[in-house]
Amino acid sequence: MDRGKYLAKNTLIFALGNLGSKLIAFFLVPLYTGILATEEFGQVDLIATVCMVAAPAIFLNVGEAVMRFCLDKDADTDGIMSVAYLVILLAVVPGAAFTVGILLYEKLSEYWLMILLYTVALGISQIALCYLRGKELLFKYSVGNILQTLFIAAFNILFLLVFKWGVFGYLLSYVIAYAATAVYALAAGKAFDVFKHFHIKKDLLKKMLVYSVVLIPNTFMWWIMNSSDRLMVTEMRGLGENGIYAAAYKLPTILSVVTGIFNQAYSYSAIKEDSSKDKNEYNESVFNSLLAFLVLIGMGLNLFLKPILSVYVAPEYFTSWFFSPPLIVGMALMALGTFLANFYVVNKDSKGFMFSATAGAVLNVILNFISIPRIGAIGAAAATCFSYFVVFLYRYFDTKKYVKIRVFSLRNILALSCLLASAVLVYFDGILVIAGQLVLIALVTVIKFEPIKTTLINMKALVSKKAKGKK
Repeated sequence: MDRGKYLAKNTLIFALGNLGSKLIAFFLVPLYTGILATEEFGQVDLIATVCMVAAPAIFLNVGEAVMRFCLDKDADTDGIMSVAYLVILLAVVPGAAFTVGILLYEKLSEYWLMILLYTVALGISQIALCYLRGKELLFKYSVGNILQTLFIAAFNILFLLVFKWGVFGYLLSYVIAYAATAVYALAAGKAFDVFKHFHIKKDLLKKMLVYSVVLIPNTFMWWIMNSSDRLMVTEMRGLGENGIYAAAYKLPTILSVVTGIFNQAYSYSAIKEDSSKDKNEYNESVFNSLLAFLVLIGMGLNLFLKPILSVYVAPEYFTSWFFSPPLIVGMALMALGTFLANFYVVNKDSKGFMFSATAGAVLNVILNFISIPRIGAIGAAAATCFSYFVVFLYRYFDTKKYVKIRVFSLRNILALSCLLASAVLVYFDGILVIAGQLVLIALVTVIKFEPIKTTLINMKALVSKKAKGKK
């Protein structure tokens, strides 16, 4: 299979699991905003935010090492998963410290046990799913994502609509879903069989921990850019405003979900193509295609932002549209930075992750402290957007030692400028504004026609091949 079809195939497989699961999660938002008050929604968002960064820290981010080391030729998958089991066993120590921290934080202490269970279940499910990815059992990985979201949806409906358990019911649904996903993924990857061949190689243990532990600061710094703004909005402006701001993230997240699927698939291509003679040209062509679709999706979200939110969320959340445009631009920049980070994965350069994320995180905190007290959540949105831009720039210059890509070609600059202009137009109303958005979309389509055309041809060829194979 040629490189274009290989990438398209992996993208479709990841899309199978991720898009289905994310769509279900997307349609659950009206349930949350309809049942939970803005303060409650702000609280569950804060809890999810804390758990998402706590899980990798407690389990030393070993899931990322499991995935990457399993992709090596002649990888000792039993030995790799044995290291993961050892880390899970030793996680009781940082888990205890995390519990004490939650008990001391008044806004979350009421739900300390559910938060601990949520974090543990999430962490183990991430490790198990990474094992499936590392063994390139991508279809099983996608099924795991779908099952996880189906469990979340089913138990949320049961606990929130039927039993009316509020925040407790929301958390319990996630605990059950993550635990069930972990069991499925471990069984699907035959990870339980590893206990029969359990062994720890000191050299492998050291290499995996060096790779994964260095990623912990990266995870924390990335959390600062992704989520600390919501913690700071909560502290400086209250849970109510954080609930509105959390709702503002939902549509922009579509952009990160779609491109996250692509970047997951591309990491396999990047490893495979690392030794090819024309890797610079190939990587540049893929980057150009990604940027084109990012800009078009982002402008489409800007165009339909207000109409969608008017029916998507409860009336008291509609004002969240005001915070979304800079988040949409920021998510596009984050996706471009994530694309460049694939070259850190290829070369096992976890320090590159850490330093680039640190640069963005420090700037994000500084800008949040300056802007949130003065202008509220819109300051947090703008700070997040600019921080993603800094990370993107850092990774562009830093990854030149691995690959040469003309990121700032004239066409790319024009396309990104159109996305920025589209975001500004959201703050105006009228038929001329709609016309302006459509003109910008048409302009980008013309500017980036070739990469768009090439990508669509590859996807069409793969789908046609699959259809013929079923006949």
